[in-house]
Amino acid sequence: MDPLIESGDSAPRGDDTETDPDRRIGQLVDERYTILAAMASGSMGAVYKAERVPVGKLVAIKFLHASYAKDAEFLGRFERETRVMSKLAHPNCVSVVDFGVWEGAPYLVMEYVAGTTLRSLIDEGQLPPARALLLTRQIAAGLAHAHAQGVVHRDVKPANIMISQEVGTGDHVRILDFGLARLRGNVGRDATQANVVVGTPNYMAPEQTVGGGTIDARTDIYAVGVVLFEMCAGVRPFSADDTMALLGMHRAAPIPKLADKMEEAVPIPDGLQEIIEKAMAKSPDDRFQTAIELTEAIDELVGPRLTGKEELSRPHAKVDPAAVASTLLDVRSTKVARPTADEPPPTKRKRSSAGSLGFLAVVLAGAATAAWYIKMRPSSSDAPADAAPMIATPPLAIDASAIAPVDAAEVPLASDATITVTVDGAAQDGSGGGSGGGEIEMDPESATNPDPNADTQTAEDEAPDAPETPEDAEKRAPPEPVLAQTVPQAIQLIKDGKRDLAIASLRALWKQSPNSAYLPFLLGNLYNDRLWWSVAMDHYKAAITKNGKYRGNAVLNRNVIRMLASPKTVKKATGFLRSTIGRSAVPYLRIAAKNEPNERVRKQAAALAKSIR
Repeated sequence: MDPLIESGDSAPRGDDTETDPDRRIGQLVDERYTILAAMASGSMGAVYKAERVPVGKLVAIKFLHASYAKDAEFLGRFERETRVMSKLAHPNCVSVVDFGVWEGAPYLVMEYVAGTTLRSLIDEGQLPPARALLLTRQIAAGLAHAHAQGVVHRDVKPANIMISQEVGTGDHVRILDFGLARLRGNVGRDATQANVVVGTPNYMAPEQTVGGGTIDARTDIYAVGVVLFEMCAGVRPFSADDTMALLGMHRAAPIPKLADKMEEAVPIPDGLQEIIEKAMAKSPDDRFQTAIELTEAIDELVGPRLTGKEELSRPHAKVDPAAVASTLLDVRSTKVARPTADEPPPTKRKRSSAGSLGFLAVVLAGAATAAWYIKMRPSSSDAPADAAPMIATPPLAIDASAIAPVDAAEVPLASDATITVTVDGAAQDGSGGGSGGGEIEMDPESATNPDPNADTQTAEDEAPDAPETPEDAEKRAPPEPVLAQTVPQAIQLIKDGKRDLAIASLRALWKQSPNSAYLPFLLGNLYNDRLWWSVAMDHYKAAITKNGKYRGNAVLNRNVIRMLASPKTVKKATGFLRSTIGRSAVPYLRIAAKNEPNERVRKQAAALAKSIR
């Protein structure tokens, strides 16, 4: 998983390191940190694996773009926020251990943590309720420490939670990105501006969706409730076709029942639904008032089950029904995702409290699995260099009207991009196109081709029967059933090699969300792999039209450069690289001029690299 999905608030570029992050590798930062490898990059900065000399301790360094250093107001906020973040010292928090400005670029140093994000775990399927509760307890414990230091995270989501396996403890949670959401939200703005809020729409508390709402510890608790629901159910409690509808649901829609979202065979412990509903109460006053209260409710729920001493039939986390009822908005007036005509609404299944033995079995099985993993896993020193680091997903900026503001990797979406919102303008996609502000988008700089065989093709010509236009392609494609209702499901079809089904599904999704840039990008990849290169370029152009940052996408650039090999597409590819992509293509053209096996491509790339200004 790409650990850094950056903001649509891109800063002006000017430093070579901003277009070629590898230039920093091997350098010594402030005589303290040797940069070992680039881990990720985006519009706000780049993350590197580094070593603290002379002690040899691994760290992660996040460099913000040098252009931020020119903003004196930003630098003042940067120092204040990082000093606050450095106060965090808790087993479940990743804190800043150092910061500074080097060669004109502000940087943060954090401890290096190898592991996987909770986003990746959830993408693999539902978590057993026992494991979900224990992970939630650690999340709440880390937040309790942060709140005691006066730090509200503001952007709690699975992509910002790292899970590692530690000897003797099994799952170990570390919360990432403390303070950065607030810092991003104030880039280029007065830090005291009351109508600016930051968050991820899928996890935003109702008070975050209105300008000037009070943001405090209870805001984080709401997000934890959403995350707990998603861990257990495998889906988020609310889903909608656009951001405005989604935020309206967080403000007003009743909280779904886990029983309607989970497999009937999976036992739901008594009290779990009540904990979720109290954490996600619409009014902050009706939630757990502190993260400690949430941990105590979880302890009351899971303690006896873990010891096996008694059943959990007593009630927990009493909730006033009014606290979770519709309060601010009639969601029937919003565009809400509903079952298709062929898909009946979920039926409410009756469940009894007799699932306690099954739940205990899940706990014991999970403990046995953790013990096996701890025994057999490689040591942390053997962690791969590209293991996901501890700096997580930054944001996508939006100006919205009636609201405030989302590893990847998803609502029918592809990513959890954070967004920044000012409540004083018409709704706009911060990237310059699209609707809903990123709810069906992946950051263009980190968007990849999910096809595991995508880079194995060595074709030097477009397919002889390739259609010339997307319309021709759609006419010639055999009718396929649309199996995927969401982008993640379509991506899974690609990974499973079911490309025709994936194309049919993505086309249907694109018709539903015509302002998406990510969907034509995925379709462009699929048509490229089919050797329908002209059609692929048309889809890539559609992606760039909706979001200009796709000009810098590595997959898109490499694929179009390879199209220079074909006499049928060389003219169109040349024009595409020169006019549609422009200067963003130059680094990729230079690489192709040196390394591309095809001589025709090497020559064309070299000439284009020199001619594009």
